[in-house]
Amino acid sequence: MAKTAKHYNTKKNELVEIAEKLFLEKGYEETSIEDILNASKISKGGFYHYFKSKEEVLTESINRLMEASLVELEPIVEDHEMDALKKLRLFMQRKETFQRPKKEYARFLSMVMKSDFTLYKYYLALAQKYVAPLARIIEQGTKEGVFHVQYPLETADILLRAVTSLPQSSFFGEYMENEEKHHNYSVSLREVFARVLGTESSKIWLSDDEELEKTITKR
Repeated sequence: MAKTAKHYNTKKNELVEIAEKLFLEKGYEETSIEDILNASKISKGGFYHYFKSKEEVLTESINRLMEASLVELEPIVEDHEMDALKKLRLFMQRKETFQRPKKEYARFLSMVMKSDFTLYKYYLALAQKYVAPLARIIEQGTKEGVFHVQYPLETADILLRAVTSLPQSSFFGEYMENEEKHHNYSVSLREVFARVLGTESSKIWLSDDEELEKTITKR
């Protein structure tokens, strides 16, 4: 029974990976179930054994991206020896490091989300999974006196909504493709985080943010 379940999950993951490549190469709208069948060498009946539609493949893909990112972030939140400032730095760093190789796919997702409100709502619902762990970091920082926040959960929700709504921005493509504009966006985002948390920008810099430090210092 366990072997059968493992085979099912393996095959399902393979289909998602194949579909992702096709979405990137051809575009989501232009990719048909027939294209996925041809690329995966699976029958139509076999495909419907795993997914009911192309949209369901996409939602599974988004879910996998989110879950993988959360797995990376969980050890940071659970570390009882680490102070809140370091946790916040690592939280942001790990999330950014995870997303960097996915930028091309993120651009694709942004196009889909702009045209499909249902999928965008699904993406936002998944993004809310980040709220609780970030709220725990903010609450810890408030107790330590480095953050000055009255409502950690609501603050985490507001900050994450600001981040997850980025694909809806008309400048999203520029932020992803233009190095200077991506840098400017990162600087601005961290300044927003610092001000909302009631701390200084210098306290939430990442360890390798020398250029970021120079930029803020000049202001």
